[in-house]
Amino acid sequence: MNKNILFAVNSLGLGHATRSLPLIEHYAKNNKVYIVSTGNALSFLKSEFKNNKNIDFYNFEGFPPLLRGSGINFYLYIFKDAFKAALSVKKEKNFCNELIKKHNINLIISDCRYGFYDKDIPSFVLTHMVDILLSGPIKIFSKIVNFYNYRCLNKYDLVFILDFEDKRNLSGKLSHNKHANKLLHKYIGILSSYKKEKIKQDIDYYFIISGFLLDTKYTFVNSLIEQSKKLKGKKIFVLGDTTQMYHKVNKENNIEIYSYASGKLRNKLMNRAKIVISRSGYTTVMDLAELDKKGLFAPTPKQTEQEYLAKSLNEKGYFSSFNSEKDFDLAKLLGNIKRTKGFKPKWKTQESVRKIAKIIDGFKK
Repeated sequence: MNKNILFAVNSLGLGHATRSLPLIEHYAKNNKVYIVSTGNALSFLKSEFKNNKNIDFYNFEGFPPLLRGSGINFYLYIFKDAFKAALSVKKEKNFCNELIKKHNINLIISDCRYGFYDKDIPSFVLTHMVDILLSGPIKIFSKIVNFYNYRCLNKYDLVFILDFEDKRNLSGKLSHNKHANKLLHKYIGILSSYKKEKIKQDIDYYFIISGFLLDTKYTFVNSLIEQSKKLKGKKIFVLGDTTQMYHKVNKENNIEIYSYASGKLRNKLMNRAKIVISRSGYTTVMDLAELDKKGLFAPTPKQTEQEYLAKSLNEKGYFSSFNSEKDFDLAKLLGNIKRTKGFKPKWKTQESVRKIAKIIDGFKK
């Protein structure tokens, strides 16, 4: 074994866990990797690496589900969750210190868990969001929030930004801004856990509806299922729920529903898809770019990052999008995909992992 690596993964949704897979796989070949996460993200990672003896897992609480609730509760949660998030970073730092001593850690990689770093150990963070976008009445707190986010990122030796540096990019102003310019950073391209397969594309519509805000999730899922019954062809839904395991088949409407998909099944389903319908989470955006897929995005309500991405990518003509809070005609929306061109990345995941590893291997504190 060459190194003892601490790899911390954000647990808000499955995106951070899935995009971290290729990097964890790379380092777990010849190093001991200690993964810290919680909830669905930790369950997913344990499932993916259940046979890898070079990986150990730690369950440690993550950030609260930010921007949740509705009405007055939405604003009450904002202040409550913001305080809890700041407290979580302090708790993470204490836990990080414990693991460093216990396992003689000599490299730290964090996917948006800001308490996992050390001033004496090479520490790197993965992100696509240097600036956090706020809207409505809470927009007045943007400067405070983004200064705090910048301070957290600035504690790392280098920020790996998951995007391309030039104007032809995916994240737009989320990671191309004045705060990014002030940080020690490197744009390293996309990271996706999917691998291209030469396989028949026989799934006409592939719905991936995960996410951590359950109050809007299943209303949206049920609406999609009902409207999908009117579509011709094969329809498959994956709901990203690791708490249960089921596979339902509706032969009459040619619909299959998986509570959760992992490993070879997950990769195969995505490769078989002709069109992907999903929330506009950034990891899903990178996944479609990796596999050259066309997509229709519906941002999670009140998730300003997803709302911005959906609008931006739609305006650039890469993907199509719609507002899931309003009445929508799925069949009509799918027709809009014909005018999109997808996103052709300059390089893909394999090269991104190589770039990251080269920078880390040559890094001197």
